[in-house]
Amino acid sequence: MELVFYNTFSKREEFELTEGKRPWDIILILFDGSFSITFPRLKRSYTVQKNEGIFIPANEKFERHALTPLGFHQFAFLPPTDHPFYPDLCAGKLLAPPLQIAALSSAMNRVAIIPDNRDLILHHLEHLLTLQHLFCEHDRYNPKRFSRDMIVVLQYMNDHLADKITITELADLVHLSHTGLLWKFRHQLETTPSQYLIMLRMRYAKQLLLEGNLRINEIATRCGYTSAYYFTNAFRKEYGMNPSEFRRKH
Repeated sequence: MELVFYNTFSKREEFELTEGKRPWDIILILFDGSFSITFPRLKRSYTVQKNEGIFIPANEKFERHALTPLGFHQFAFLPPTDHPFYPDLCAGKLLAPPLQIAALSSAMNRVAIIPDNRDLILHHLEHLLTLQHLFCEHDRYNPKRFSRDMIVVLQYMNDHLADKITITELADLVHLSHTGLLWKFRHQLETTPSQYLIMLRMRYAKQLLLEGNLRINEIATRCGYTSAYYFTNAFRKEYGMNPSEFRRKH
């Protein structure tokens, strides 16, 4: 993900750019006020209120005007072509509930005043894309759909990150064969159960490294690794640095 710029404003009577288009994508989340926005080519109009967000695609003309004084965070970015959640975005409101947007806005109010905050901003931008994916309505713009048994498996994996999880255990959970489970992962997530589990564990490891003072071997245990050695190797393979380096850097 390439961050073009990020900014935050409060008590703005109007946008600096009320109409036009930009060569990069924009996500804007509102923590105060309201505004209207129209996409003329798409013939869509929205009213965006406090604790809601809007996605403005690159090169899509828009017209927007403040209805009441605005407070907002704005992310301008260029996504990688293979980003797994980017296809769930289309011009219009974000689908995350207001409470989720409010929590993220509160965090961004803190991030905005931190020097050298680019990595934290990217982290929250990724979080926004993840929320959009999770709350996607799976309409004709978002054809991806998870089956009920896949939701059960994914929730089980997320709830048992510290435990040893086998494909047999997951398949038995939803009465599928190994082949059936692998096919569903490939078809619905474009990955394998083991790769998805690694992603979950590494994501949780980053959270533990950033939010607490646990030792590396304690984090390894919570992420389902039998030793700090294996955990460190997996983390380095995923992020190009070992856990201690990641903690110091961030």
